[in-house]
Amino acid sequence: MIAVGAIVAIIGAGVSAYSQIRQGQQAEAVGRYNARVAEQQATSARQAAAADAETKRRQFDRILGGQRARYGASGVIGSEGSPLLVMMQSEEAAALDVARVRAGGAAQAYGLEAEARLQRFGGRQARRQSYLAATGTFLQGLGTAAGTYGKGSTGTTVPAYRGGYD
Repeated sequence: MIAVGAIVAIIGAGVSAYSQIRQGQQAEAVGRYNARVAEQQATSARQAAAADAETKRRQFDRILGGQRARYGASGVIGSEGSPLLVMMQSEEAAALDVARVRAGGAAQAYGLEAEARLQRFGGRQARRQSYLAATGTFLQGLGTAAGTYGKGSTGTTVPAYRGGYD
């Protein structure tokens, strides 16, 4: 009967260890999935920023074209003096706004890529931790089994200490 108890302890330890390993593998799979989602979001952020920057660029082109047309219609020479300075400042402001849109998209994408790396790292760590936990569980089960089997193999047990009044 003691051998059966030892076998049951080993089987229980094996099942627990397997369960811990599977949990770690699942956590790693979740981390990989979350990383892929974050990478897709980063790509989308870059694409959205590029589209927004292009929209801004076109808006500014229309504004600057309108300025040139108004200067031309009023007889002002737009390629010298104050009109030229106004056009240059408008071009500068337009370029700065477009650069801000692109930088915002790049920053958002960078954050999402960092999140992807973190998710992958967390998944790998969970898998590694599950192997360690499973090893500990299995060794503990073996120790319990050895202790159970060891008690029965000698055929004798030590009676509990009763304070010397036997």
